Parts: sequence; C-alpha cells; structure tokens
Amino acid sequence: MTMTVVDQFTTHCGEVVTIKLIIPPAPTYAKDIRSFLAWIDAENFRSITSRLAGLFHDVSDDRYFFAEIDGEIVGQMWYGWGRHDQPAANFGQVFVAARHRKKGIAERLFAAFSKHFFDNSPPIAAFCTTGSEWVANIYRAGGFRTIAPKAGCGPLYCPKPGQPETFAEFTDNFYRGQCTERALAIPGTMEYRHEIDCVLKFTLIHKGLLPDPFPSFQQAFYDHCDGKGDLQVFMSPHQRPLGWRFTPSDGSAPRGIMHPECKI
Repeated sequence: MTMTVVDQFTTHCGEVVTIKLIIPPAPTYAKDIRSFLAWIDAENFRSITSRLAGLFHDVSDDRYFFAEIDGEIVGQMWYGWGRHDQPAANFGQVFVAARHRKKGIAERLFAAFSKHFFDNSPPIAAFCTTGSEWVANIYRAGGFRTIAPKAGCGPLYCPKPGQPETFAEFTDNFYRGQCTERALAIPGTMEYRHEIDCVLKFTLIHKGLLPDPFPSFQQAFYDHCDGKGDLQVFMSPHQRPLGWRFTPSDGSAPRGIMHPECKI
C-alpha cells in the first residue's frame, strides 16, 4: 500500500479533516471501510473492497481518496483505469458520512481527485454518472460536462487537454476504424471494465440505443468469478473493446452488449 496525505483542513465545527490518497493493494483499508459502506448495494460494496484489497491490481490501477477525522473514515472518492494504452477512467463512489455532510469534505475530496487526475495519471478522460444537478455543477468546476450538452445531469465526461471538448466527438474518435474487421473474443477481466461500463454505455445512451435494463459488465465479471458462467470481451484488431457476452452455466439466456457496428 502507498499512502500520501494530500490535504488537511479544519471544518467550521473545529474538526481537523485529513485527506489521504491510498494506492492499493491496501487490505487494511479494505477491511476498515466495511462498516462505513455497510448500507450500499452489493455490487459497489464488492467493487470497493475488492479493488482496495488489490484483487484486480494486475490489470487495473485504482486511486482512493479518504477523508478521516481522528483516524475515522468519514468520506471517500475513487477513480481507476485499466493497465493499457490510452485508458478511460471511471470516477465516482463518492460518499460522506451523514453526520459530516455540509462541512466541505466532498469538495476537498473532489479537489484532490482533480489535481491527481490532471497532473499525474495516464487516462485520456474520466467518466461518471450523477442523478442530481447540484452534484453535476460541483463536478463541472473540475472539467466534467454532460454527454448531452443541454442536460442538467446524467452521464458526465471529463476530457484531458488535447481530447475533444464534447462526448459526441470523443466517442466518434474512440470507435473510428475499430469496427471494420471482425472482433476477437478474449477472456473477460477487469482490464477494460471502464471502457465497457462507461464509454460503451454512454455511447449507446448518446445514440439512443441503450437496452433496458442495461446489463453490468462488472456484475457479470463477479458472476464469472463465482463460477456462474463464462465471460468474453470482444476486442477490435486494434485492441479496443467493442462489447461483451456472459454465458450462464445454468443454460439461461446470455447477456451482454455490443457496439452497434461491431462484427463478431
């Protein structure tokens, strides 16, 4: 584990908040965070604890920002990317303990993320979702914008300098020339999870082609790890993920998604 104190401030209540950057594997944090996250859904709980424990460290880089008061975790924020060229990042899992909200903790966590993202990391862009306009406005200050330019919230896109200003142009560039040949099936891992559950999903939203309900690649990966079926990712010959398929071992219908122009 690598731990760095990146910020410290005093709230209006006089509490000293320390913001720490944690780079997994961090098994102690994976254990200590459990009570703080006891209320969240099973998929996100497993994502956070597994990533902190370093279970995907061979194919994925993750950065966690924790807010602590007297050693107690009171807030967290995360982003991560796959270990390959020009990765896309997923940003999110932003939580502040109810009794410590409205103390500026989320804003300081976001500032720490934003500095790290723009100064020190390889992703070409970051992606997240938000269902509230006031949260989206906080993120706008750090470079995020909605994939639908006039939307108040929803899927958000944050380009690095040199990347397109709009998601429409980004996704056109991202998939240009990738679907001219047949895609190749490889075993599914967490390496391309963010390109699938973020970039591909947002592309389908942008094109009005999102299936309902939208299947989660991340959950399919966990099902595969639990022995419930086989998981494949479909890659272009230029090493860009174009879709995925999970085939359950119980004989039930496969699930997955594909870029509309992908050939398999």
